[in-house]
Amino acid sequence: MGEKIRISALAIVLNEEHNIRQYLDNMSFADEIIVVDSFSSDNTPKIIQEEYPHVKFYQRAFDDFSSQRNYTLELATNDWVVFFDADERVTQRGIDEIIATVNGNPEEVAFWFKRIFYYKGRPMVNNSFNKDRAIRLFRKSKCKYSEKLVHETLSIKGKSGHLTESIHHYSFKSKEDFLEKRLQYSKLKAKELYQKGVKTNLYHLSVRPAFRFFKYYILGLGFLNGSRGLEIAGILGYHVYMRYVYLREMANHKEDPKILVIQQKMIGDVLASSIICANLKALYPQSTLDYLIYPFTKPVVENNPTIDNLVLFDQKYRDSKWKFINFVFDIRKRNYDIVVDAYGILGSNIIVGFSKAKTRIGFYKSYSSFVYTHTVEELKTPLTNAGLALDNRMQLVRVLEPVLPLVNRPEIHLTQEEISYGRAFLDSKGIPAGRKVYMISVLGSLNIKTYPAAYMAQLLDLITQNSEAVLIFNYIPSQQKEAEELYNLCSDATKERIRMDISPGTIREFLSVLYHCNALIGNEGGAVNMAKALYIPTFTIFSTWIKKEAWNSFEDGTNTISVHLKDFKPELYGDTSPKEMKPKAMELYNAFTPDLIIPALKKYIEIN
Repeated sequence: MGEKIRISALAIVLNEEHNIRQYLDNMSFADEIIVVDSFSSDNTPKIIQEEYPHVKFYQRAFDDFSSQRNYTLELATNDWVVFFDADERVTQRGIDEIIATVNGNPEEVAFWFKRIFYYKGRPMVNNSFNKDRAIRLFRKSKCKYSEKLVHETLSIKGKSGHLTESIHHYSFKSKEDFLEKRLQYSKLKAKELYQKGVKTNLYHLSVRPAFRFFKYYILGLGFLNGSRGLEIAGILGYHVYMRYVYLREMANHKEDPKILVIQQKMIGDVLASSIICANLKALYPQSTLDYLIYPFTKPVVENNPTIDNLVLFDQKYRDSKWKFINFVFDIRKRNYDIVVDAYGILGSNIIVGFSKAKTRIGFYKSYSSFVYTHTVEELKTPLTNAGLALDNRMQLVRVLEPVLPLVNRPEIHLTQEEISYGRAFLDSKGIPAGRKVYMISVLGSLNIKTYPAAYMAQLLDLITQNSEAVLIFNYIPSQQKEAEELYNLCSDATKERIRMDISPGTIREFLSVLYHCNALIGNEGGAVNMAKALYIPTFTIFSTWIKKEAWNSFEDGTNTISVHLKDFKPELYGDTSPKEMKPKAMELYNAFTPDLIIPALKKYIEIN
């Protein structure tokens, strides 16, 4: 009996934390597993490296599918390879067939598989996708991927055959996921057409999308799949439409566009939307990028190298309709090429509508979508560990660049002088370098966003009982009375550790001090987001009515942790979302007792 033929399993991935474990377990029959990651922003790399140390893991910036696959192919040490996608599964019978085939010394050098397409967890029936065939088993010495940017094909030197077992293709877990992936293909296909010199016309933007819908839904019997079939048909039509929108934009592309990003809201929101600025500047390095914000939020984006100008929306524009109109026309005179609206209220709708920008991007709302050239629906569940708030902002950028990896973590940029000031300030207060310091976010912006003082005092007592840390209270001047009330509820030993005399004046001074803290602990809010943007560990207590999934960004179970009442007592919420529980926020706080938080907090301060 001859020696068993060795097989390499290959995959290219990006943000596949929801698939990667199942994929790697499924490929365990292979003698070698190689994964090339396009710098995922979720936990994909961590899962592979920590849970599957036998897997050969590489990272490479994504340029196109063919190049990425050929790069991965060259890494394989065996001639026979299986090249499945991370969302494809092969049954045990299929595995047995693969092994038997390669060990049978076949004359064929590549084998086709039938794929059964799943959408929303269920297989599609009488579906054109299920007619799809793909080569997933082949000899690397005889095959190479074409240079097509999308829907890459395998060039084969020799015969090909067909295997009987099907692949189960769990390609899209939700409507949003399906749409995002199709838009990636739209962008790549547009690039391919652009390189061929194709020009966009009315036929491309009207007839072709409509026929794509008709072809799938009617001719392809998509209607037999009910609402799922209708959703797919709509997305496929939109996918074709956007292909030619992207093509038109490439033809009209400017290397140095004028860009306006709008986010007139609170500090946390302005900081979150700064990732839009960072990514747009990366896409258009020669652009002039302006950021429209409220004046009081300016400190969190000062010195940000991706923002050229801050456009401050003063209170006078909110108080006077006439001054607001003048402001709108001033924006119009600036002749922006691209406007991205991350706010989406009436005021920003008007600014966008009158801007004259050829590209206007915002979140979809039925009553305002006509203002924009591109809209995106807000996600209901996070795509990455950045959290829903940041993932949704990334969706706005994905309109312009649906393929390349994007920056998803906001950053605050302190000068060396500011960093030195923070150190000198703490030294002047008798807190030397090396002394553990916790910034305590003792109060939220509202009572219904503030963990009850009596409960918070118990947590502070726990901290001082289990660490030698100095505690610095973070609050605004108008909250001093509430901060003192909390101080008085603490034990005498805890009071000795609390430095009520330390109160940085400006937000930039606060940031310079926070930079030298070991962690920020307390109520969710702008201070938590600022700490994360400085890469300071955080332990966050969410309000009982705030949606945790929106703002629990970059949790790792060690340095970045958050707790929510719903984590411990989901029965109090039932099918009602936390935001719908806002009227009962204070009542719910009564149930959010310190004993629920203490185990996690105790473990946290041991590490941080």
